[in-house]
Amino acid sequence: MKRSALLLSAVAIISTAALAAAPNRPQVMPWGVYLNYIDKSVKPGDDFFAYANGAWVKHSTIPSDRTYAGVNLELDLQNEARLKGLVNELAHTPDAKLTPEWRKLRDLYNAYMDTKQIEANGLKPAQADLAKIDNYKSLSDVAAAIGDPALGLDGPFGFYIGVDDKNSDRYSINLYQSGIGMPDRDYYLKTDKEIVDTQKAYKKYLADMLTIAGVKDAAARADKIYALEAAIAQASWPAADRRDATKIYNPMTIADLKKFAPGFDWDAMFKEAGIAENGGARTVLVAEKSAFPKLAQIFASTPLDVWKDYMKVRYLHRFAAYLPKKVDDTDFAFFGTALNGKTAQLPRETRGIKLLDSSMGEALGHLYVAKFFPPEAKTKARDLVHNL
Repeated sequence: MKRSALLLSAVAIISTAALAAAPNRPQVMPWGVYLNYIDKSVKPGDDFFAYANGAWVKHSTIPSDRTYAGVNLELDLQNEARLKGLVNELAHTPDAKLTPEWRKLRDLYNAYMDTKQIEANGLKPAQADLAKIDNYKSLSDVAAAIGDPALGLDGPFGFYIGVDDKNSDRYSINLYQSGIGMPDRDYYLKTDKEIVDTQKAYKKYLADMLTIAGVKDAAARADKIYALEAAIAQASWPAADRRDATKIYNPMTIADLKKFAPGFDWDAMFKEAGIAENGGARTVLVAEKSAFPKLAQIFASTPLDVWKDYMKVRYLHRFAAYLPKKVDDTDFAFFGTALNGKTAQLPRETRGIKLLDSSMGEALGHLYVAKFFPPEAKTKARDLVHNL
């Protein structure tokens, strides 16, 4: 993993150097110590970081649409500018010269950038899914929705299919605790002022999203969603335990899982996900094992109407970036500003590039490598890592 991370870092740096270099002429990038970053009022023996970087820390500002500053931001901005240029080239290239992959990139980006059409559509693109949620007749319908790959919504449980952590020759079905809207269980359990303020902001967010979904008595119903998530948080494992690779590797058959964590309709979830149970003999990997029975009981004891409201909020959150500005702004007001301190969203064209990167990263990467990463840069990057 470390070698891969170093290789990626080397790619970003060396590709810049390779582009700037004249033919057959080595290019030396800036190197050494930036003396203007030093804070000479600090003794290096007392706090070397403050001595070496104190002036930079004091005088640097974090952009309003970011949560960080420094060399990583500089590299991000450089790559974003390059990717925007590539996408703009696609927009001005005749269809006949575009591969099907490139046309998909262009069309997805153009659809995301067409805010006039998005506003004209309103919530119409979401109405069928929201109506489906409204029509749930039982908790089994909720469990099935959690398994629906088109919705992509977690409840108290989430799952994914990936390489088995202890057997790289096979893929495994991995189940994990989920269900909270804030980043960590501590946001629900702690009582210091900053956390309490965040809790209040989150309750307002829940109510605002329910209002957008057309729900009456939004504030009272938001309180019920919050109480549900707080119960899930209480039953969940803390972050430290979730980082223990041994603790979170718990294989069991689906038949055993049903006995171990009754109250949740595992059959409905797996069926909707298209996962064959093999008569219950199929093995799954359970992460936070001791939490699963508690979470299953929370699922079973929560009224269906609360789960419906919960699912509506989760749905609008997931698709906020593709819905009208009111939905997007409401989502950003909490997750961008209240949680992370941002006062401005990234420009939409930047978010459009990030959408392409997350949904069609391989296709976008092919374009990037062809333009900005010549073969000699790849050789230099590999040599750099191998010589460590």
